[in-house]
Amino acid sequence: KIIMSADRLKMIAIRSAGFEGSDLQAATEKGVVVTCNPGSNASSVADMAIGLMLAVSRQIVKKDREMRKGLYNRGGGEDLFRKTVGIIGLGNIGKRLAMRLQGFEVKIIANDIVDYPEFKKKYNIPYYSKDDLLQMADFVTLHVPLDDSTRMMIGEERLKRMKPTAFLINTARGEIVDEQALYKALTKGWIAGAALDVYHEEPPKFRALIELENVVCTPHSAGLGREAAYAMAMETVKKIITLFDGKAPENVLNPEVLKNLK
Repeated sequence: KIIMSADRLKMIAIRSAGFEGSDLQAATEKGVVVTCNPGSNASSVADMAIGLMLAVSRQIVKKDREMRKGLYNRGGGEDLFRKTVGIIGLGNIGKRLAMRLQGFEVKIIANDIVDYPEFKKKYNIPYYSKDDLLQMADFVTLHVPLDDSTRMMIGEERLKRMKPTAFLINTARGEIVDEQALYKALTKGWIAGAALDVYHEEPPKFRALIELENVVCTPHSAGLGREAAYAMAMETVKKIITLFDGKAPENVLNPEVLKNLK
């Protein structure tokens, strides 16, 4: 309704890579150019994914809470070093994460609908089916876009395939994971823990999930480091200037409207 009633609207410039919140069909019908910025905050998200892995597996957040209460429980936690990390989605973020993980000497396995033969060979990353990856990995980290093929992709049956010592990391989109099934997995011991930056509803309303002791949660901030926020803003401005100079910007999601550029 907003798009159709905005008679002077020429462009919707999305600063992030995700665009599922925009009505592309309505924008196209209205002749509005829609752009996004894939990769502009990929490094920031990759950094955060590793931070979340360590935070939940080494119980950093839990230990911090305990210290503030005057407790001094020293033991506990699992190392990331030389574990098996399953990356679902080996795109811009997944690749950067894989490169960063080399220092931890982990075994990386992956799943993606796109093949990246040179990258896979360089970093010795074999592909597996999602189900096999879930069974093998000590850490499962999600880096896929949200669409009909990925919505609720990680549900009860797939969570049951994971090791009881494994951790799930989600910095992609909340609806990729069935939150009710995840809550059951975490409370019944199907998996050891989860680290979440994204939720079905934001801010999250499923408080019982994020209040679990074996959950680390952040407010959809993985891609919003200072440098990443600046890069996204600059890329967005560049695209706007390019369009109003009468040229076609990069990363147009509905290129069919460009024929009407004057």
